[in-house]
Amino acid sequence: FRPNAIRVPAAKGVRAMAQWYREFFDDLYLRAYRHYEAPEQVRREVDFIIGALQLPAGASVLDLCCGQGRHSLELARRGYRVVGVDLSEALLYQARQRAEREGLPVTFVQCDMRDIAFADEFDACINMFTSFGYLESEAEDAKVLEKVAQALKEGGKFLLDVTNRDRLVREFQARAWHAADEGWLVLEERTFDPLSGRVETLWVCVARDGVRYERRSSIRLYTAAELRLMLERVGLRVTGLFGNYDGSPYTWDSPRLIVAAMKG
Repeated sequence: FRPNAIRVPAAKGVRAMAQWYREFFDDLYLRAYRHYEAPEQVRREVDFIIGALQLPAGASVLDLCCGQGRHSLELARRGYRVVGVDLSEALLYQARQRAEREGLPVTFVQCDMRDIAFADEFDACINMFTSFGYLESEAEDAKVLEKVAQALKEGGKFLLDVTNRDRLVREFQARAWHAADEGWLVLEERTFDPLSGRVETLWVCVARDGVRYERRSSIRLYTAAELRLMLERVGLRVTGLFGNYDGSPYTWDSPRLIVAAMKG
């Protein structure tokens, strides 16, 4: 598909789809994104996490929006003490089943990321794979960062991994697709609203027998400068920017915007 012009959705304007994230992450999501769970890919990402945060052996890690636990479990395999938090019971069920099969001592908690109650407990927190910007406003997203700062020990570190907004805007594609499990196709119809900074997407999952399933998402994408200001307001100082899981420096052409920060 060729890049398409950015346009403001006529029907919704700047209004975000309220609480779409409460229903989106189910068994259908797992089927559509199974390819991201390739063991070698997960190991590379965890190698990056450990290096970027300079995690010492046995450190305590909060995996915020842990999903089906791919990073939580790999960190636990390497001897880190991990708590995974997610809102989706379907994804947490998968995470708990995997941890039980391997005998990994990971604690998984079902919770809205704005409601975590930890205080000065973790050496590090990670938020991976564009799991930030889901909420209805910048003020709500800021509440997440407040909770992260609260959960970290003094000197604790935070890694925030999101889509690179600068690249997305310049190379915007209104349509895309990828193959999923068992011959399924996942089709995406996207719009970008420059006033709200949100990408709104209609996801159409087509089974091999032609049956269609639809989901919608709405994600606020932040620039590096915006994230720095939000982090500083809650007492988290930016210490590094990366453009991908290989540790490459961030540029506007990078596929990812990965921010490392420290409390205090």
